[in-house]
Amino acid sequence: MIKLDEKDLKILRGISTGAGIFTLIVALTMLLSIIQLKALDPLDNPAIVSVKEEFDRDHENAVKAEQVRALDLMARKAYFSSRRQVETGSWLLIAGAAIFVVCQRLIAGAEKNLPPFPGEKTDQVSEKARYAKYLAGTVAVLTVAAIGSSFILRKDLPDLSGRRTARAEKSDKKQEKDDIPALLPAVAYSPDPVNFPFFRGQDGRGIAGGTGYPVEWSGESSTNVKWKTSIPRNGKSSPVIWGDKLFVTGAEGNICEVYCLDKNTGKILWTAPASGLQGQPEAPPETDHETGIAAPTAATDGNSVCAIFATGNLVCLDMDGKPRWGKNIGTPANVYGYSCSVIMYNGILIVQFDSDEKVAMMGFDTATGDLKWETIRRGRSTWASPSIATFNGIPQVLINGNPEVASFDPATGSELWALEVLSGDVAPSLAINSNFVYAVTDYARLAAVKPGPGPSIVWEDNMFTSDVSSPVANDQYLFIATGVGDLACYDAIKGDTLWTHYFMDQFYASPIIAEDRVYCLDRSGLMHIVKAGPEFQLIAESPIGEPSDCTPAFSDKNIYIRGRNNIFCISQN
Repeated sequence: MIKLDEKDLKILRGISTGAGIFTLIVALTMLLSIIQLKALDPLDNPAIVSVKEEFDRDHENAVKAEQVRALDLMARKAYFSSRRQVETGSWLLIAGAAIFVVCQRLIAGAEKNLPPFPGEKTDQVSEKARYAKYLAGTVAVLTVAAIGSSFILRKDLPDLSGRRTARAEKSDKKQEKDDIPALLPAVAYSPDPVNFPFFRGQDGRGIAGGTGYPVEWSGESSTNVKWKTSIPRNGKSSPVIWGDKLFVTGAEGNICEVYCLDKNTGKILWTAPASGLQGQPEAPPETDHETGIAAPTAATDGNSVCAIFATGNLVCLDMDGKPRWGKNIGTPANVYGYSCSVIMYNGILIVQFDSDEKVAMMGFDTATGDLKWETIRRGRSTWASPSIATFNGIPQVLINGNPEVASFDPATGSELWALEVLSGDVAPSLAINSNFVYAVTDYARLAAVKPGPGPSIVWEDNMFTSDVSSPVANDQYLFIATGVGDLACYDAIKGDTLWTHYFMDQFYASPIIAEDRVYCLDRSGLMHIVKAGPEFQLIAESPIGEPSDCTPAFSDKNIYIRGRNNIFCISQN
């Protein structure tokens, strides 16, 4: 038995009182947050619903479109912020209650062995004991209620998955391990360590080849910054690389340009115009300030570099910047502007042309510019970009659409398979591994799709979803960076959430897996580098010193990042 004197008891009473008050405040706050959270469905917010109904009646109203986007993002931030507060509060509540209980036990034990204060009657001592019991009971009840409610909350959250579609074969629960369908034969994927030719690299899958990429740098102090170069005109397009050449695009008004830089020195080797084509609109189309005219990323196959702009201008240049051909394929009209990047396959330039008037896939001959095929798709326009993969020995172009995830033959454009999966504003491109295709939208739905004839949804989740940033997957793990600052890691096969971590800024750039790391660039220009594994491990956080929404490129042990004003080459060599 610990012997305590009156001085010790005074200290314990102070600690106990403080812990009790703290616990009561946290418990009450948690209960209020839980009540609020249960009623806070981001997709059923009356303000959002009202504005969406108005926008559905007038798709051309850019003001309403921006209101929908802003309100939706605000509601999601509030929802996930409240959820994090409840989860954090649970731990604080346990800690406060534990301190209170321990102090009360020590005080009760010590007071039994102490004589009453001078002039203090026995009934006064009993009254103090009863008060302590009532206080302890109140703290205990509120603690149990708050913690119990938080656990119930985890199982009874508002359904954020949106309405289900009839064509998708799915269950209300994630399939158990034994229910996972037979996996496809694994296909070795070994991306080029030098060339990073499309948006998100080889095949548009977000996997970098090679090793030796840096993890620590600073754009402000120029630590591990090999060079930085200012680009004449603005753009949200990401850099692509072939050999020693790096390509980006930029635009101001109706003036569109393609730039070629020496990837080793940062020197601008040439600038090629992409304006003045027949059919180009006299005035630049209205776009969201977060997209602009030069949001789509260019593509190169080592023989040509091709680029598309929100004006509808599509150009193909040789590697020295001389024009092969150029044409205007129509100005894509949609709410936020045009952002679908192009991709190339066996001499065919593949364009995902998404507009309010037409939703299509197009294949152009890179040598001549001739339209080889055009396939009209079902559904509404999106802002995602195509990827390439081979399943069951069949090469295919894969797109994330509204409402369908779909696959096309890159040689003919014929549809290979399609499955209704998503709804709403679909901006993230697909994540792909040997087994599944992963589709996500900001309307709080993530689905793992088994590709091929008779496609089906293997598992789905609705907790961590992205509005802009595209997910990335290898054969073990799936990573999603959200617009509210979360990074989540899933078991790629079973769909279990392995870990999540909240960062302080939003993610628009898409994460890239390089070696055994995931590189995630937030909107402030800070790169968060984490272990690509089943447990969260932060390796480093390195800034370029200016904001960025662009996905980085990886080549020859160097990382190339486009910021708001400059392109940076990050190198430890």
